Amino acid sequence: MNSILKLIQHKDFILTLAKREIISKYKQSILGILWIIAQPLGLMVVLTIVFSLFVRLPSEGQPYAAFLFVALLPWLYFSSAVGASTRIINTYSGLLRQRNFYRPALVLVKFMSETINFIFAFLGLILVFIYYQITPGWNAFYAVPILIIQMIMMLGLMFLLSATNAYVRDLGLITPLILRMGRYLSPIMYSFHSVPVKYQSYLALNPITGIVDGYRSTLLHNQPPNLTLLLYSLVFSLIVFVIGWMTFNKLEKNFADVV
Repeated sequence: MNSILKLIQHKDFILTLAKREIISKYKQSILGILWIIAQPLGLMVVLTIVFSLFVRLPSEGQPYAAFLFVALLPWLYFSSAVGASTRIINTYSGLLRQRNFYRPALVLVKFMSETINFIFAFLGLILVFIYYQITPGWNAFYAVPILIIQMIMMLGLMFLLSATNAYVRDLGLITPLILRMGRYLSPIMYSFHSVPVKYQSYLALNPITGIVDGYRSTLLHNQPPNLTLLLYSLVFSLIVFVIGWMTFNKLEKNFADVV
């Protein structure tokens, strides 16, 4: 309850700093915030050419670009936020020396800025759906709880990695490597159902699998998500969030001494 009250007290700071971070990132570029949409669309085009024309991966009966982008966009949101979390404490080291500063706000600033980026980038998915004349049905509303599960997982990992990396800097070096591997170990460029049955149980151990497969089921096929996979993702997310939150609160007292 105390944390919620502090969050409410610092909401203006979080929103202002998140907005400033986005503006400063694209301030001197010609396209400005249009890069938020252009970058994932560009990556989608390249991967579509590689995996639909050369590798020819199956796409569950949908245009490969739409099949890919509906999973790639949430992954980019996830990997960008989690990857940046290892640099949060060092980036805002000056604020950490203020005695009464609410330090979890720094993680929430990065989370909020990446969420705003994701909202703008989502317009790119709408354009792809319009181009291929894909109309989501009522089951698309399942994407909302799926997104919430993803956000819980992201926040937990961000709290855990940002706090731990302040003491063990190796995490900042290994996290990008793990995220790059994670893109290929998650059913993003390929379908979960195209994987041989004997290997699907191993792929299901990846908590991102239920989330990505859930987006495809609900947005592309107008079907409910696989509840078994999604329940696993939810339990994993809650556990990671609790561990991350507890770790951050335990370690944040000495941040100013180690950065």
